[in-house]
Amino acid sequence: MYFRKTFVFHICKTIGLFHLSRILMRRRLLILCYHGFQLLDEARFRPTLFMQDSTLKQRLATLQRYRFPVLPLEKALERLEKDSIPNNAVCITIDDGFFSVLSKAAPLLKDYGMPATLYLTSYYSGKETPIFRLVVQYMFWKTSVTSLDLSDRSWGPDTAIELSGKDVENNVLWDIIDYGENECDEAARQDICHLLGARLGIDYKQIVDSRILSLLNRDELSALYAQSFDIQLHTHRHRLPVDNELVARREIRENKAFLRRLLGIEKTHLCYPSGVWSRRQWPWLERERIASATTCEPGFNTATTPLLGLYRILDQDNLSQIEFEAELFGFSELVRIITGKRRRTDAKRNTSGA
Repeated sequence: MYFRKTFVFHICKTIGLFHLSRILMRRRLLILCYHGFQLLDEARFRPTLFMQDSTLKQRLATLQRYRFPVLPLEKALERLEKDSIPNNAVCITIDDGFFSVLSKAAPLLKDYGMPATLYLTSYYSGKETPIFRLVVQYMFWKTSVTSLDLSDRSWGPDTAIELSGKDVENNVLWDIIDYGENECDEAARQDICHLLGARLGIDYKQIVDSRILSLLNRDELSALYAQSFDIQLHTHRHRLPVDNELVARREIRENKAFLRRLLGIEKTHLCYPSGVWSRRQWPWLERERIASATTCEPGFNTATTPLLGLYRILDQDNLSQIEFEAELFGFSELVRIITGKRRRTDAKRNTSGA
């Protein structure tokens, strides 16, 4: 099915349908979404989250070769509202704030002269420790150990487990994550990481030192900001519940306060964590003076797209170049329109949380 899809894309590009779709979609804004960039083996571990710098370089070269204007987010949204957006305008956004944004993405973006916005989730930037959830998942993915015994720990299963049994392994993995996130402080989570690394034969110190699963710290964020890199909001703990206004607004306020202390300016643009959102959150965001919020739903934006429900295209390392170009040129969006998928998505959005 995948090869048939990419084959069809190649044929459509060859006969000029990509060029046609670019013309038809020219008055719309495309927002691209990225996350982390590979320092060691992260792209093999999680290709939906981490990208090789060679892939990013190919994407930026494509934008340059086909002369897609890349605009800063705030400027693009201002012009979108006024219906004065340049033809085929693109914004580049990066979620979370991994260390690799500074070491890998920023130099490439500078070489190509392209602006970008980083949506920062601030908890781990302040703690300066790797992201616990990702560390646990990475260790289970990387280990060559076949059996794991955590029966001497209150947060482990009563007996040793065979790591070849994926259902059992996944249950244990998520039990550890749930325990660490809900029952532990950061020091206790670090203890779990050290012990789990020892039991799984993974050097946790290397994970810490390599920064592969760590976010930018305050000094690094300041250095990035000094390079004219836009930094915006992604909540404090990477959560924005759809059913708890108090917690949701506290996440935004703590995120804002972190960036205000660091950058001396109030930030007003937000990215929904994990793309989870509902229209019922919009009044909460308005009370917190949020000017825009991006989702992870694929699509282009027009002057009528709600600013608190902006579409984005999630670019990934396992997304082929022809699939990327199909999104970039608007061919995939045209398919969504023709097949009625865009109409159904918009209708669902209009009733979401109403």
